[in-house]
Amino acid sequence: MGARRLAFAAAFLLLAPAPARAQPPAVLDLAGLEARDGVLLRLHGAGGSGAFGVPVAGGFDLDGDGHGDLALASMVASPFARTGAGEVYVLFGDGTVGGTYDAALAGERLLRITGDGPREATGSEIWIDDVTGDGLGDLLICRQNFAPTAARTGAGALTIVAGSPALRALAAAPAVLDLRSPPAGVVLTHVVGRAATDRFCIWVRTGDADGDGIADLAAGADQEDQPGAQHAGAVYLLRGGAHLASGQTFDLLSFDGGDLVGRVARITAPAGGSEFHFGATVQLADLDGNGRAELLAAATLNRAGAAILADGAPPGSAHASGGTAAGTLYVVWDDSFAGAWPAGFTFAADAPPGGSTVIDGGAANVSFGEEILGGLDYDGDGTADLFVGDLLATASGRVGAGLGHVFYRAADLKGLVFGVDAPPPALLPPTAISGPIAGAIAADTAMHGDLDGDGAAELVIAAPHAAPLNRRHAGALYALRGGGGRWPARVDLAAPAGLRITEVRGARGSQGLDQGDTLGYSGTAADLDGDGRHDVVSNEMLGNGLAPGTTDAGNLIVLSGAAFVLFDDGFESGGIGRWSSRIVAIPLP
Repeated sequence: MGARRLAFAAAFLLLAPAPARAQPPAVLDLAGLEARDGVLLRLHGAGGSGAFGVPVAGGFDLDGDGHGDLALASMVASPFARTGAGEVYVLFGDGTVGGTYDAALAGERLLRITGDGPREATGSEIWIDDVTGDGLGDLLICRQNFAPTAARTGAGALTIVAGSPALRALAAAPAVLDLRSPPAGVVLTHVVGRAATDRFCIWVRTGDADGDGIADLAAGADQEDQPGAQHAGAVYLLRGGAHLASGQTFDLLSFDGGDLVGRVARITAPAGGSEFHFGATVQLADLDGNGRAELLAAATLNRAGAAILADGAPPGSAHASGGTAAGTLYVVWDDSFAGAWPAGFTFAADAPPGGSTVIDGGAANVSFGEEILGGLDYDGDGTADLFVGDLLATASGRVGAGLGHVFYRAADLKGLVFGVDAPPPALLPPTAISGPIAGAIAADTAMHGDLDGDGAAELVIAAPHAAPLNRRHAGALYALRGGGGRWPARVDLAAPAGLRITEVRGARGSQGLDQGDTLGYSGTAADLDGDGRHDVVSNEMLGNGLAPGTTDAGNLIVLSGAAFVLFDDGFESGGIGRWSSRIVAIPLP
């Protein structure tokens, strides 16, 4: 297949005149790609509606076989007649990218994990990393509406499923990992929220904040109240280590005592932050290259899954939107976490013991900070950059198109307080990336990694409500190639001529009761096939399952980094099992 494609390319180049001007981006159309080895993998969902979100995660080895694994969550699934308890599916990797899988069918590579209580929303967010320090990945499962007691419904919880070959053995049995009654041999460690409707673990991310070589984790409780400020929010930073594989339950109600002393920090919203929903999005990323991650957290919220009411909670107690006027990003630099942590270690995000940064959204913004990425180098200058997304921003005159902001040389942000519309002159000019159409909600999700193996990071921006080829809500991904210097101050994804961009088009638009695939509402990047290039892990939030009654259940897809290289010369993917001859050349760098 590769030789045939290259021969065709050579023939085309001999006959075609040189382009007179920049052409559109390269295109990968998922409607014309089959799930096959080396290009595309799809795990079809099996339960519940994807309308509230279908988180995906991947890249670490959970079972010890040397291959990266994947996870797909259905937060409103109803296993064992537990309404809205939620469930998570783990697909164990085999070192390749390819194939079609059905979460409705048991198999030796597929593990089903079920939530415990009604409306618990198990899988409201998921992530995979080694937070226990044993060399295996651990599955982090958010349960935003978990009730540790009847009086604390919606307090929320984080469940850490410790990586182990026992997980693969469960799948092979086949057996279900039921969080209500887990089988012997599986280690589950729980961290539960402080008070009713705090919604601890609405979001979770990992990174090494203390520099000990073990990933730490940050989880938000966006509806935690502060004195005089309802739903101000808080973020909990937990040190990684063997205690997270202890099988214990840690209760944040008493986080200033017990086994978490010295292992947990509580970062609160600034004073007076009523309805800030601080911590609805969090990230850990090394912005200054010193080997220790900064804590990044936003005071903004616009998320369908946040509208899920906890069982028995008062009507109206689950807010789906909020934050500062246009959204605000807070950066707590790693020097705040140096040394020993005292019991009850608590401080406000705008007044940490070390360095801080505060960036407010601008006139075009609505939810600045709904997506946060950092720690990788996009422009090739050897320093880390920062990406901040706003899914509802007005961009290039298009309401709700979405807007992504790239801040270069992120280390220079330390100590600054500013608004997006007036960055300090000392900063390198940032880049603003506009969504392709009104209502595209671009930059709600973004992924980054080295897709082409050249050592520079690509930035992949999702536009879940894009309409490629008039496929309404099919969605699209846009991979901006890195390493060629800073991108222009303004990038319009509707017409990005002159840039090295690959557009990935969602396969299905809305038709009747089918709401369309909604590609890219969750994602990450990881090298799953071991070829030295990151692969894109994303969701089709409302993609169709294969089993009856699973329309809009939501799917997971993996698109190999090799695919981005394959089509970078200007060929567009075409019909099933073949390449089309339509040329969409990218200008040379």
